[in-house]
Amino acid sequence: MRKKFRLERFADPNGSVSVFLIIATAGILLFTALLVDYARVAAFQKQIELAAQSGIRSSLSAYDGALYDRYGLFGAGGSDRGELFAHAAENNWEPDGYNHFRLLQIEMSSSHVDSYEVLGTHAVFNRQVLEEMKYKAPIDFTLEVASRFAPIASAMKEASASVVVLEQIRKLYDQREAHLHAILDNQRNAAAAGGAIEPLITGVHAGYSLLSIVSGYSSYIGWRNHDAVLKEGEQPAYTNEISSYVSQASSQAGELVSSAITAAKLHQELEMKSLKELQEAESCDTQMRSIIQQTKQEQMNTGYDRMNKQQLPGNPATAVSEGELSQMQQTKQSLEQLLLSPEWYVNYRRDISDQVVSFSEVEVKSLGFQTSLSSGLSNATSAVELSESLNILQNIYRDYTQRYIRPGVALQVREQELLNRESSDSQRKRKEQAAQSKWNEAKDLLQSMKTVPQKEEHQKQFDDVKKRYEANLHFNELFEDESAAEPDSNLDRDNGDAHEAAEASMSAMGNIFAGMADMLDNIRDPLYMNEYIVHRFTAFNPLKFKAILQSADRSEFADALSLNNQEVEYVLYGFHQPAANVSAAYGEIFATRLAIRTMEGLIECRSLGHPLLVLAAALLYGLEKTMEDMVSLSQKGTTPLSKYAAVDLTYLDYLRLFLLLHGSDEQRISRTIAVIEQNTGLTLTKTSTGLSGELTASVNLWFLPGLMKSFTRFNILKGKVKGNRYETTKTIGWSYG
Repeated sequence: MRKKFRLERFADPNGSVSVFLIIATAGILLFTALLVDYARVAAFQKQIELAAQSGIRSSLSAYDGALYDRYGLFGAGGSDRGELFAHAAENNWEPDGYNHFRLLQIEMSSSHVDSYEVLGTHAVFNRQVLEEMKYKAPIDFTLEVASRFAPIASAMKEASASVVVLEQIRKLYDQREAHLHAILDNQRNAAAAGGAIEPLITGVHAGYSLLSIVSGYSSYIGWRNHDAVLKEGEQPAYTNEISSYVSQASSQAGELVSSAITAAKLHQELEMKSLKELQEAESCDTQMRSIIQQTKQEQMNTGYDRMNKQQLPGNPATAVSEGELSQMQQTKQSLEQLLLSPEWYVNYRRDISDQVVSFSEVEVKSLGFQTSLSSGLSNATSAVELSESLNILQNIYRDYTQRYIRPGVALQVREQELLNRESSDSQRKRKEQAAQSKWNEAKDLLQSMKTVPQKEEHQKQFDDVKKRYEANLHFNELFEDESAAEPDSNLDRDNGDAHEAAEASMSAMGNIFAGMADMLDNIRDPLYMNEYIVHRFTAFNPLKFKAILQSADRSEFADALSLNNQEVEYVLYGFHQPAANVSAAYGEIFATRLAIRTMEGLIECRSLGHPLLVLAAALLYGLEKTMEDMVSLSQKGTTPLSKYAAVDLTYLDYLRLFLLLHGSDEQRISRTIAVIEQNTGLTLTKTSTGLSGELTASVNLWFLPGLMKSFTRFNILKGKVKGNRYETTKTIGWSYG
């Protein structure tokens, strides 16, 4: 009964709902408290993220104003960045002391700011330059330079092709003519050796001649016959006469044969040399013919063609007419007149061999005469037979002398051919000598720039900037470009002559047009860097060249060689001597002017006819006009572009071209940074452009800090719980761009 009572008591349903509600309500309250704290933590994390962003932006607001004003670059400077970060972060939430309810009671534990990018890094520097220049460079360069050169693109293309082809042909032509001259000299030397035996055949030698020996043969036979039939006791009457005749006859015949054999051997040796020279000459002709054939296959899509296709402001028309372009093309087409046909070489080969064959007959007949004479001296023979042998020898030798000595008809034909070709060559050589003289004058001018006494304070500036340049290279893990030790402009080549200078100038002009075409085809980054250099740095005053050109007192020029007066040139060339960069720029301006003026010369001198004479006259014209242009540059600071394009180019325009021509590289960027550091006193490898801020803060937890701590332990929440507060750290980075 008692057991039954206990079971019934526990089965009583009264109060069960209240217990269930208590349990359910406790669970709901527990879950709600967890959600409230979790939401507050999430809100707290968002708050400190916004605070960190605000703080890092405030830190970046402290930039170096002087650096920006002068060079358009952002670098951290001014106020303490850590204080700015902390102040801005704390002001993103309400401080303690406010008399109203605060959902989040945030407390900042610590904060600090670090640099993660510096302006001395090339990638960062380039990025800022591109941002600075992206609206300026295309307009400036296109309107100021590219549109000026576009009208002469077609003419420069034709001139460049003409100069290259004409120079190749000129070298081969001169080589061929040298080989042909050597052949003619060999033939003359052979003929001279053949002429040396003439006294032995037709003249008197040592008191005797072959004719006197033959005519005295009958007397010799009579002496022999007389002495052969002496009576007993009778002495020979003609012993001395017989001995003298035999001695002289044998000596004369032997000397003739020896000389003929020696001359014949020399003929054969010179024949081998001449045939080799002729083969070399024919090879030159073959190469010339191949080059001329290639010129008929016009190169397309060059920098000149791409410039012609560009739609530039004002749609500039071609400055050189179709007729003038046609004149340059005719000069190339007339090159075929310089060639010698294959049949010509076949005939000349035969002529060379004919001379050897002709003299070998003289040699054979000399041996025949000696044989006949020897036989006649030992055994009686007919005087008529001996005379006939001499006549044959003399007739054959007379034929040889007529063809190769007097008057030398066969050699005169070849000599006249050379003289006909040299009639225009002599005028060409005079032009080339005059051009070389002008070229030497230009080289001496550059050398006088380089030998200007250097001021110690100027050299110290270059030494200082060199240290900064090398330090930046090492910082960017680059090696110094050893090739930038000495200037190497088109005007400063010790072994170059005027013709090589013209070729190099035309090649450089082709690269300039290709660079302008690339720029107009949206190759952006190098152009922006070049224009940044031109806009932000100082260039040399071209009027200072006047003292050098006039050979006057050069102290004014030397005084102007401070680094501060030639920053663009230093960045462009990178030479660490005060006069080197300026002289390099001057040399390249000269080369550019020479290319353009030589183009004009090809048109002006077309009437001279002979293509190589046209080239020499065009080069002389180009050099003379270029010297006039350099005078204009030193007096007005500008030069005309061309007589066919009535626009002026400034000294700075030329530097723009050369920046484009030489391309952009890491060394140039380091030099740019070095100049900025030199002028500002900053070290850009220590000038921050990107900052990372770290902020540590905490918020109070309202419920169940122990449960929240377990969340952090299992990485459900990032951070940690200390007592009744949740603490976390937020890191954020930002840069100027």
